[in-house]
Amino acid sequence: MTSSRISLVMLALAACSDPSQEEPLAPDASRPDASVHDASAFDSAPRDAQTSDGAIGCPPARDGRSLDQLVRAIVSNMMTSAGAGSNALMVPSAAARDAFADSVVGALSGDLRKACKLPPSYRIVALRDGADDVLVAAELDPSGAPAPKTFWGTYAARSPATGTRAIVLEAPHPLFDTNTAYEARAVFSEARGDWFLMAGAHRCANAESAGCDGTTSACGGSSAPYRVSDTAHATKTPFFAVHLALSTKTDDAFIQLHGNAQACPDALVSDSSGRYSDVSTSARLAAAIEARGPSVGRCGLDYPKAGCNLCGTDNVEARATAGASDACTDKGSMFGRFVHIEQLPSLRQVPDGGAPKGYQPVVDAVKATFAVR
Repeated sequence: MTSSRISLVMLALAACSDPSQEEPLAPDASRPDASVHDASAFDSAPRDAQTSDGAIGCPPARDGRSLDQLVRAIVSNMMTSAGAGSNALMVPSAAARDAFADSVVGALSGDLRKACKLPPSYRIVALRDGADDVLVAAELDPSGAPAPKTFWGTYAARSPATGTRAIVLEAPHPLFDTNTAYEARAVFSEARGDWFLMAGAHRCANAESAGCDGTTSACGGSSAPYRVSDTAHATKTPFFAVHLALSTKTDDAFIQLHGNAQACPDALVSDSSGRYSDVSTSARLAAAIEARGPSVGRCGLDYPKAGCNLCGTDNVEARATAGASDACTDKGSMFGRFVHIEQLPSLRQVPDGGAPKGYQPVVDAVKATFAVR
């Protein structure tokens, strides 16, 4: 990433004053329509677009909403279109998955050519997030309304600048883990993080197995293998590929937010290694959350235990960042950049300006733990 990421795309926006250029990511008429379950239709990239000043690329469209408003609109749509059992997630080929991740990371880093390589359902929009401009890749129609076709997720990036933090916020279960999408967005915005990643479907949307380690009873009935739509436990998803690309291309820390209703403390914090170090990033964040009131458990020290065994050791994003050769089956060994936080419902409530505090202690703890640039 470069600090000129946002300024470059804003110059492109200024150059493209022709309203006809406001929809740079419209589908190419020469390409076949893709059904929700035909991932092969997205394996070939669309054409480049030419901007009004002669540059080649697909500039972002301006969006007057806040990031919070956009995320809420997308989650609301997801509730009706990509819930449990919907089979909504289009499972891409490995090549399409990796190409998508490369396009998302490149486009949100200011590469206008990469923006042209996204699936036709995706648009890049530029909007304000507090004091900053951010770029967002999301499945939107020309009016800006959510219009998912692939359900591959929503991604946002902020240009690293003075006062920002080198952190990535992730919401892999935006529907199942209630309010974690809003919480991740709030941490990203208030802490001025670099990246925000939100999955595009319920973790139980598709019936297909992820083929990775571990089982869960989250989708009902007895314990069963994780599903391919469970982005925290499936390497076939574009969400995983975007995480892996950022893990490789940046030095940022990752904070992945989860929810549970087990017999756990308010927050159960780990680095997904199964071990504990009191000088680790996860330990420092755990202490910062605890100092603000919530009860905190520390994986590898006093957890896991009967009734609370949620330490993220089979989390594929954690494993990838730990250097696993295959995050499906290999645990990796270089832990420290990834923090996994399980939270009870009370800690995931949207703050209302009074009691209870909701997730505000987590927002404030992140700001206290990670230094600004």
